[in-house]
Amino acid sequence: MKVNFTKSAIEEAVNTAMACVSTKNTIAAAGGIFINCEGERAVFISYDLEKGIRVEADADIVEHGSCIIDAQNLSSIIKVMPAGLVTLEVGDSWRAKLTSGRSEFEINAMNPREYPTLPDISNRRGFRIKQGDMKDMINGTLFAVAQNDARPTFNGALFSIEGGRITTVGCDSFRLAIREKLCELENTTENAVNARFIVPGRTLAEVVKLLTEPDKIVEINIAIKQVIFRFEERGIIFFTRLIEGDYIDYERIIPKNSTIFVDIDAPSFQSALERASVVSDESAGKNKAGARCHFHDNRLEITSVSSSGKVYDELPTSHQGGDIEIGFNCRYLIEALKYSQCEKVRLSLSSPFISMVIEPLEPDGNDRFTYLVLPIKMLK
Repeated sequence: MKVNFTKSAIEEAVNTAMACVSTKNTIAAAGGIFINCEGERAVFISYDLEKGIRVEADADIVEHGSCIIDAQNLSSIIKVMPAGLVTLEVGDSWRAKLTSGRSEFEINAMNPREYPTLPDISNRRGFRIKQGDMKDMINGTLFAVAQNDARPTFNGALFSIEGGRITTVGCDSFRLAIREKLCELENTTENAVNARFIVPGRTLAEVVKLLTEPDKIVEINIAIKQVIFRFEERGIIFFTRLIEGDYIDYERIIPKNSTIFVDIDAPSFQSALERASVVSDESAGKNKAGARCHFHDNRLEITSVSSSGKVYDELPTSHQGGDIEIGFNCRYLIEALKYSQCEKVRLSLSSPFISMVIEPLEPDGNDRFTYLVLPIKMLK
């Protein structure tokens, strides 16, 4: 096998493939990048048994072949190689030689037969959507997805597709994020897609990095146990295993009998919470870390006291209903306000012990969000 690349082409392909390289798997080959040069273009594949990526790169293929090269070694070498032509050669002894100008590296390679079996990604049932719309939907809920919850479904975001309306949901027991949007979808089959599936949060964090061209299209294909994201113009296919199980009945946990409504400027509220978080002692635990919010007389008073100091802030509001004093984890509220992406929000409350609902002040039926944040018990 002998292939010539421009440094920019091989560097971009390797950097993209690094997203799905296994760092914990006991299978040595899963820690490498599978390089396939059997066709007209070079193909770089990484797969950690949960998610994988396939990247095509322009190359001058002198001798066809394929191999596996340790991802970390390959990435480190490509970064320091001089600009210009990079040649990759692999012989029968599975030693890979990389040369550029007078620079030459030689490292171990592996037989491609050792690579884990890849899932079938030929399924094309799904839809096409603008990358900007999909990125908004993911960002609007990913912050609320749990990281290592004992309940598997909490570690992913729910996607519900009904015609052209997409709903995404994330929940980690302390907060709930719902984003609904009517999008321009182009179905890849004759029948409109109606589906519900749960995508792992760690996977979505990598997908967001690929959604870099808001007006370009990403094709999303839905199989029984996996979902596939295709970026045709860039020659990238990202695939991931879905989380099995039934998602919580999130509509049931949204408070329906709120008696206090507060309209507030979202960026100002976020900034005040960021100031409060400077002295909020999160290391002390959830019951000691947070901001005390006192809503009364068309104003909000925010206070936070910890071993490192104290802070007081005040904001104007438009208030309906009685007064209330309630505590929140600063970070949870900050993230909800950050991803609301609107100037004015309405806060709905009823008790210091019931979740606060955050919604846009002027709802748009075609693009809306609902965020819930569970309060914390503030120590006197």
